[in-house]
Amino acid sequence: MELTQLRYFAAVAELQHVTRAAERMHVAQPAITKSIHRLEDELGVPLIASRGRNIVLTDYGCALYGMLREPLTALDQIPDQMQQLARRSACTLHINVLAASRAVTDAVIAYKHDHSEILFSIMQNELTQICDLSVDTLTEKRSAPETAENTVSFQEQILLAVPSHSLYSGLHSIDLKELKEEGFICLAGNRKFRKICDQFCQMAGFHPKIIFESDSPATVRNLIGAGSGIGFWPEHTWGAVGEDVKLIPIANPQCCRELQISLHPQDSARTALVHPFYHYLIHYFESLFEA
Repeated sequence: MELTQLRYFAAVAELQHVTRAAERMHVAQPAITKSIHRLEDELGVPLIASRGRNIVLTDYGCALYGMLREPLTALDQIPDQMQQLARRSACTLHINVLAASRAVTDAVIAYKHDHSEILFSIMQNELTQICDLSVDTLTEKRSAPETAENTVSFQEQILLAVPSHSLYSGLHSIDLKELKEEGFICLAGNRKFRKICDQFCQMAGFHPKIIFESDSPATVRNLIGAGSGIGFWPEHTWGAVGEDVKLIPIANPQCCRELQISLHPQDSARTALVHPFYHYLIHYFESLFEA
């Protein structure tokens, strides 16, 4: 069966008239008739019968028409649906957020306040660069950030978060090696921030004693605030910790991470959509880090 045959038959079935069906499909009447005869031969059943100058559907024809109406309607809607998807894609920014999700989300909310027509699709996929831009953190420590085309880097200090009533809360700084017996509350082990913090502890000569881990920075903060343990906290991108948590600089080793905002050009036609937000996000982070 060919799609054209099915469309011709559906037109005849709806109009109950071969000539009007041919006019609708913009073909000659014999083409409609031959197509339906070929369809009948292929299916092995009669689909239409003559009644005077008109035609009627056989039981087989009625059954086939009932089967075809919904799928043919769906096929007819495909061009409009594709155009709708194209229009939606043309105003949708795709961001791969692998670090600083709280800060990126706040930036998106602020940007949409003045650009309500822009849509955002946010993913967390380490295996793809099929996106308009990404925010990531390096898991290998470097002496100085390297500047790459379409990439801007930020150095963020990592602080120690302790309960406000902790014995450590009055300190102005601390050496990480003093904490080897403490229980740490951390992000889950598959998160890059966790890997970086584990590296800091290894540099201080110990493996952290993990007493709780979570995928949520808010959960980490709440457990530290409740006095359940201590943890690491990035200085700017996770937001304020509240009165029940105290942040202490780590004197040794040097604890910081490098965040990267990267542009991933996929289509030059999207430049007018992507570049304004890319530069907005850079300025947003600059303001955040200067605060």
